[in-house]
Amino acid sequence: MIGTPLGYIMWLCYALVQNVGWAIIIFTLIMRAAMFPMNLKQQKTTAISQLYMPRVREIQTKYKNNKEKQQEELMKLQKEGYNPAGGCLPMILTMVILFGVIDVVYKPMTHMEHFSAENITSIVTAARDVDAVQTILANEQDYNLILEYMKDTSVITYVEEEKTDENGKKYKENNRIQTDKDFDLNAAKKAITKEQTEEALKTFEPLLKSLADGKSVDNNGVQISYAALYDNSSRLSDTMRSALQQIVMNYADSTLYRELRALNCYDRSEGNKALILSLSGVGDDIASRFDKLSGNMVFLGINLGEQPRLAFDSLIIIPIISFIFSFAQILLQQYLTKKQNPELAKQQGSMTIMLFIMPFFSLWIVFSVPAGAGFYWSVSYLFAIIQSLIMYKFWPSDKIRAEAKARMDAEAAKKEQKTTVITVDAEGNTTEKTERISKLSQKEIKELNKKKLEAARRADAEKYGEEYIESPDDDDDI
Repeated sequence: MIGTPLGYIMWLCYALVQNVGWAIIIFTLIMRAAMFPMNLKQQKTTAISQLYMPRVREIQTKYKNNKEKQQEELMKLQKEGYNPAGGCLPMILTMVILFGVIDVVYKPMTHMEHFSAENITSIVTAARDVDAVQTILANEQDYNLILEYMKDTSVITYVEEEKTDENGKKYKENNRIQTDKDFDLNAAKKAITKEQTEEALKTFEPLLKSLADGKSVDNNGVQISYAALYDNSSRLSDTMRSALQQIVMNYADSTLYRELRALNCYDRSEGNKALILSLSGVGDDIASRFDKLSGNMVFLGINLGEQPRLAFDSLIIIPIISFIFSFAQILLQQYLTKKQNPELAKQQGSMTIMLFIMPFFSLWIVFSVPAGAGFYWSVSYLFAIIQSLIMYKFWPSDKIRAEAKARMDAEAAKKEQKTTVITVDAEGNTTEKTERISKLSQKEIKELNKKKLEAARRADAEKYGEEYIESPDDDDDI
């Protein structure tokens, strides 16, 4: 997981409740609580920055043709407290945590159960072999052709011939297997029995060795290759070629999907469970924990390890609630902004349209990742709504701005000083003038007081005809 500490927090949550769904809820609550001070600071920064907007606009207008000077003046403003980028960090952290959760959901054996790499590879390899032979068994035509291929590799080559019909019109005919477009490969695989799978595992053992090594394997004098089955030149049906290629991609060591695909294959039937555990050769403890993990991936009847699709099943609930909560958060944000800071709401202008695109972006994300990641996304939106309501109740923006304005006025008043400037003309006449000096540093105030004292001493010396000697630089004289 991105950030080892985050990974261990999720693991502790899972160890506590033994369910991925509840673990995600607890983890999200912890993360939101940890980020609450940062989000509150962001709200305060945004509210306070609005106090500087008149000066920002003045600088931008005054120096619109001098970008260097404009930037210099804005930098000075930032030193006083203006922060135009105060809200970036929480957004970045939110995305980092999201990708971390995605990694956990993709790799439950690694992060939830802390299986060794060796045990994970054994289970994944067994599931891959079972998945491959059940895919082959799912269509009789493809199955028979693959059996022929293991005896004669020439039969797998796709051929397109030009022929002439009864009317003399030429057409092209190919020998690629055609299947029903409505053929449901997943449903077919679920109907395959344990006995059929065991027999197929023995029959296609050389082919599975080719799958494992990625190289051609000798089968009674015939060099067969699993890769030839899904090559573009293969006669197998498009559905079969695509499915066999997906198996290679989904179970590869470098892919994120391998652990979830193994779990999905394991959950396909009771026969698969027995076969995969038997083929993997893992100990009883690992087998028991893997079986428990399979059940713990289900939350309220939804398998969080599967990926949602456009179909009327339980998984479609995840994208729906994600879209609803995302849209609700945007609406709430807009309402609170207009109520607490109408000027900021006007400034956002066209940005409002961009904000309303976010729910659709969320929808795209949820359809692109396992349901567990989408579930986290949905729960995170829900907690964000609750957090916004809490901050509105106890830390409204208008109150924050009022308090900040009062502090700024108080600080300005402290810096404001009165000084008497004494001037002496050529005839020795003195004139006193009281001036108000604003926003001076302590060093500047001391310097002014020193000059005032020196002027008074010089005036006295000239008045009484004495020689004036300038006093040394000593703060104690001031």
